[in-house]
Amino acid sequence: MPSALSRFCPGSHWPDYQGGSLLNLMTSLSHELGGPQSGHARLSEPWLSGIGQHKHVVLVLIDGLGEQQLRTLGPDSVLQRKQCTTLSSVFPATTAAAITTLLTGQPPASHGLIGWHLHCQIAPDRQEHIVAPLPMSVRYPDSSTLLPEQLAGQLLVCPPLLPRLGRPAHILQPQYIADSPYSLHHAGSVQRTGYRDVDDAFAQLASRLQQSDVPAFHYLYLPQLDSLMHRQGCHSPAVHSLFDQLDTAFAQLVDVAEQTDTAIMVTADHGFIDTPRTRMISLDQDFPALYAMLAQPLSGERRAVFCHVKPGLKNDFMRQAQQQLEAACWVLDSKLLLENGAFGPGEAHPQLASRCGDVTLLTREDWSIRDTLPWEKPLHLPGQHGGVSAAEMTVPLILHLPRKS
Repeated sequence: MPSALSRFCPGSHWPDYQGGSLLNLMTSLSHELGGPQSGHARLSEPWLSGIGQHKHVVLVLIDGLGEQQLRTLGPDSVLQRKQCTTLSSVFPATTAAAITTLLTGQPPASHGLIGWHLHCQIAPDRQEHIVAPLPMSVRYPDSSTLLPEQLAGQLLVCPPLLPRLGRPAHILQPQYIADSPYSLHHAGSVQRTGYRDVDDAFAQLASRLQQSDVPAFHYLYLPQLDSLMHRQGCHSPAVHSLFDQLDTAFAQLVDVAEQTDTAIMVTADHGFIDTPRTRMISLDQDFPALYAMLAQPLSGERRAVFCHVKPGLKNDFMRQAQQQLEAACWVLDSKLLLENGAFGPGEAHPQLASRCGDVTLLTREDWSIRDTLPWEKPLHLPGQHGGVSAAEMTVPLILHLPRKS
């Protein structure tokens, strides 16, 4: 049980895969819409019971709108008033892991995408790479000539869920990612449409609901809030303005839902925290002796860092990391994550153990840890996620069911 990990990391928050996580949300949704049954637990409360009786069902994913963001950005918002419960994300609480769970109905343990930077072995020679699986770009080695399509063919192993629902589905995504290898795989045979901006996204969705008499499922992905909070932190005026725009658009969608017998769910893949520059550790520069013990660059997230240590040095690395980084992070043997089900239930991806490395650094409070390779520019992110704080791990489930006529 992931909660058992709290004794190693006091005050940490872990996914509730038994009935309160994004995994269980998608298991329930698939059940209600006549899709495949994965064998994973449904939501412990019947929030989605009977949702398939409505002509249209919509899932809006607002990237980064955690429970804490909803409370602080919109205490009097329509989104907050429609919240029915709080869910947990998956581990790590990050887009690559959580969105892939939403689009496949499988936990990170099975789909294997456990961070923005993924340590993986690429066939045919099983050469070790570090890949960003959403854009399908190679971080390491810099000599790699692999194309995004080649990487996608090896990294995306779980079949998409939406084409297997018992009704037609449609995906709305930003134009710049609508035709990416990641998007193409997880759409499968489902129709995809790109949109220009937030207003265009909601306008297209409303038009589809109003013009279609065929019962359907609609998935709208909104990454704008996540992108802005990464750049400016969680509380800038621009973040507040963007949230207000999203809330207004949602309120207008609710009006359309009443006219078109549409059930609307809104949730997020993870929450966010502010991460000041003064609490950022550059492991390669600040602790070079510790960094020299690594066999590969860091992978995972800056808030959940996977370390691949040179043979024979794991115990030394853990001891020195605990001495030098104690104030900033918990130092865990990565086997603890596997043994306690941090990545979820079910059949494990064959590379899961190797992908989470030998040692995991889970940052405390608002700390972050990075490294910078010679060909990379140093990058500070004022807002981040991926860790095991409540702010990062908890997300709202917002639900609007149309009134029966």
